[in-house]
Amino acid sequence: MASGRLFVVFVLPVILSVTLAGAVMADVLDKPGRDLDMWPGASSGGHGNVGGDDGTLHIVGLSGSYPAGEQLAIRVSVTGDGDMDPMPWCGDLYITIYDRSDAALVQEAFFAECVDSMGAELPAGGDFVAALDSPGSYTVVAEMRVGEDAVSAMGEFVVE
Repeated sequence: MASGRLFVVFVLPVILSVTLAGAVMADVLDKPGRDLDMWPGASSGGHGNVGGDDGTLHIVGLSGSYPAGEQLAIRVSVTGDGDMDPMPWCGDLYITIYDRSDAALVQEAFFAECVDSMGAELPAGGDFVAALDSPGSYTVVAEMRVGEDAVSAMGEFVVE
């Protein structure tokens, strides 16, 4: 009798949790444009290997230096150069600010941003805005993901 209660109280909930979690994960991954990326830095080499601007994304409005506490407002200019054909396309835009030790300080995602053959400035709803209070050197990385493809741009600035 005691072993039956042990099974119901301890083992059965674990089995049900794992089964339900697997079903939910399978359902999510079946949707188009979704994949399981448990180590995002490993697939792209991390933000340190972006290598600057690849001709498709440009960071607009980034100054070389800002006073501590002042807001920086940037946009991303996207032009089609054939890397992610056919145009128009829609994807997710991620803008991240890293400090000197590669720790992500600020990140914002803009989902379902669309670009036609004429290009666009994103995010469509306005600028990416952030304020940093600590003096130092920082890196901002903008990445546009469309399905399996991704393009990125990187800029550096200093907070004084």
